Amino acid sequence: MTTHIDRRRFLQAGLAAGVLAPLLAACNLDPAAKEAKNSVRFSSYGDPTKLGLRSKLADKYTATHQNVKMVFEGTATAEYWDKLATQMAGGNAPDVINIDAPRIGQYGAAGALQSLQKYIPDTIDTKPIDPNLLVQGQLKGEQFGIPIAMSTYSIGYDVTVLDQLGLEHPKPTWTWAEYATLANQIRQKSGKKIYGAEDPSGDTASLQIFLRGKGEDLYKDGSLAFTDASLTEWFEYWAALRATGGTIPADIAAQAVYGDWPNGPLVKKQAALAHIQTPNLKGGFQDLTDHTIDITLPPRHTKAGKCGTFPAPSSFLSLNAKSQRLDDAAAFINWFANGADAAKTLRLISGPPASSEGRDVLVKGSDLSASEKQVLAYTDLALKNSSPPPQASPAASTAVGDLLLKVSQDIAFNKISIKQGVPKFMADAAKTLDGK
Repeated sequence: MTTHIDRRRFLQAGLAAGVLAPLLAACNLDPAAKEAKNSVRFSSYGDPTKLGLRSKLADKYTATHQNVKMVFEGTATAEYWDKLATQMAGGNAPDVINIDAPRIGQYGAAGALQSLQKYIPDTIDTKPIDPNLLVQGQLKGEQFGIPIAMSTYSIGYDVTVLDQLGLEHPKPTWTWAEYATLANQIRQKSGKKIYGAEDPSGDTASLQIFLRGKGEDLYKDGSLAFTDASLTEWFEYWAALRATGGTIPADIAAQAVYGDWPNGPLVKKQAALAHIQTPNLKGGFQDLTDHTIDITLPPRHTKAGKCGTFPAPSSFLSLNAKSQRLDDAAAFINWFANGADAAKTLRLISGPPASSEGRDVLVKGSDLSASEKQVLAYTDLALKNSSPPPQASPAASTAVGDLLLKVSQDIAFNKISIKQGVPKFMADAAKTLDGK
């Protein structure tokens, strides 16, 4: 029997995951699902290292909970989401599902995920998890996903360079004006051998931090949530630094893609300041340079002003609404999110634990690397200074990001003026968000 399922249409339509189960169950029941018929199945995505650690956790749970057998189903990230959609449509999804925020919204609205409210707080303890993290796994006020790890925007700085130049390290309460001063000092005191900072003028994550400090944001209700004046201020800020050498020139910036770690300006020692998402400090930056890198809070508009940073869960655990082992699965989620074994095994593989209990376990350990200590200390600082998270980004946000990058590069290369670029971006982004 051959049955074709359009998984994306299934999601978009918001159909309940069990509707097609009678038709597909026989076709899509994979070997792991058959073996785990009387077990608690746990699915996860990631690279081989991450999957190996999470498989190890499932084995540990089985060994210490004799009445529960955990069966781990690990899949490479590139294949995971299509596989999960097929399983959901076929009614044979795992009991515990590693998931992200957008898909909590999709599957939760379709009735495919189990609300966790009845398990809180008796089975799942959410008190150790910051409310600004928890809310990102909620739908209409009900918890559908438990954050297990987190990522936070920070500003990284080259300690070695600053110390060599006799410059002070940035303070957590520094301002955008002080950022510019430091960037220009780096350029001048290095004899113009090093630029002050990266150029993130085309990066939506950096723009969002800037906007949030002004009481604005990237999006609200699916539309742009900032003014032409704020975007003009943003572009003018970086243009001024570009003119003094406080930030890298356009040709270097065009090659600096976040995620291409070996070619980043901080790693290549072209600049001494750059933004860093906390899970990337070690592998993306510190491990690739012999200079010492540290991180601090992003600048504010005034000393007493609002810090624009906010914690973002890097992933969640949710329950399959069709699970026959909901109670056991919920208990595993709590053990994974708050337990010492999970914290010690995973460490910072996906970012710091979302649970303060997990972070405390790591801090009390004696085998943390310098980078891990930095990230954990920064995470606690960021949580104390963070504000409520933004609304979920609309589906077209990636395309909007491409538009911002294009306009920023055109401005940097003097192809268009800021006065021309701002209204062009605002108009093009609005059309993109409207689906035109």
